[in-house]
Amino acid sequence: MMRELQRRELEDSVYLWSDDNLSTDFFWRFLKDEDIKLVTGFKNYGKVCCFKGFNCESFEYNTGAPRELFRRQFELVRRYFELDIDLYGYATFTTPATGRLRDDMKKFVDDLQIIHSNFPLRVVPLEIRQFSPMGKRRTAEHQRAMDNQHRAIELWQEELAGRFSAVERSLMITEVALT
Repeated sequence: MMRELQRRELEDSVYLWSDDNLSTDFFWRFLKDEDIKLVTGFKNYGKVCCFKGFNCESFEYNTGAPRELFRRQFELVRRYFELDIDLYGYATFTTPATGRLRDDMKKFVDDLQIIHSNFPLRVVPLEIRQFSPMGKRRTAEHQRAMDNQHRAIELWQEELAGRFSAVERSLMITEVALT
């Protein structure tokens, strides 16, 4: 896509955005060095990485993948960050349990700040809502997880309020510096 935008002389007028679900390291395994160089040098490119949970339990619940893979998400984002890509994040906060919610949210934000102190300001919680195809398959546990996300989002906001000023929190995510 980047090469085509360049060929059409659109690289200055089109912003290219890609999503990464943080489940693989394909970017490094399958792209050639010249491809990685193209990506890192493309000035109108941003990557959003989706954290599929804020702790091991929510990750396992949201993905069906082994909970041990939760930490891998942070490793992959750190690798992208080291490439100096315009980086953003989403986070899925649905969870079946709320026992350690406050502590787990604090740890999640701590881990994001290890990547960069301002990175949490570039991460947006995704609200998961019911849509018609899932209606017949939704269980009481699914509903509870969707309800629990609202408390998790409240704690996310409290955690950010304790770490960043109101002015910093009011910035558009594209204005949050990661330098």
